[in-house]
Amino acid sequence: MLYDALWAAGVGLVLLLALWPTRSTGKRLLKSWRVKDPTSAQIEDAIRYLKRRRFLYPWIFVGLTFVPLGSGRGVGSFAAIVLGGTLLAELIATQLHREGSQRVATLTPRGLFDIASQYVLMSYAAIVVIGVVLLVVEMKIGQLPALVVSVGAVALVTWAAVARPADGDEQVDRALRTRSVHVSAGLGAALVGALVGGGFGLFCVLAWVAMANTNYVSKKIFW
Repeated sequence: MLYDALWAAGVGLVLLLALWPTRSTGKRLLKSWRVKDPTSAQIEDAIRYLKRRRFLYPWIFVGLTFVPLGSGRGVGSFAAIVLGGTLLAELIATQLHREGSQRVATLTPRGLFDIASQYVLMSYAAIVVIGVVLLVVEMKIGQLPALVVSVGAVALVTWAAVARPADGDEQVDRALRTRSVHVSAGLGAALVGALVGGGFGLFCVLAWVAMANTNYVSKKIFW
């Protein structure tokens, strides 16, 4: 158990240092999510968004090593810890907001498909259903609780992206809501793949990449 915790802490710290956001990564993130020519203030918002998540990695990874997994410790289990920890970091960070900022309600009701692609969400739902069937067929029932928890985390991230009041710049806020939903769905899909394993696991990793890079942003105006 101590070895697992040290391993997880090491992986978390490596990811924290390797992925620590800079102005260039903040600018690149915003441009990839259709914020053209981001200002310095917008870039700072994006950097803050990334820092919240990265800082949580080591702590959550270590905590998850104490969660019993049905199939014991292996490559799939460690992958589930990393993916699940990243997903939980996304969930926790969505509940935080910029210090001194004022959250405001929108004038127009925000719907789920106003900020997220229906194809991403439908694909995630299909992967979850297939994953449950495969786990039952392959008698990996012990993995089902982890899958259920991951689905709950994705659902909460999605709910928060829709329901939470606006925070900061309008363009950045809208783009990061969409990114949060799509990245969480992708992580959830990859986690299902890690729990199932085999060829389906590889397929889920590819689905994760596709979902996390689907930069759909609604034209609907909320403010």
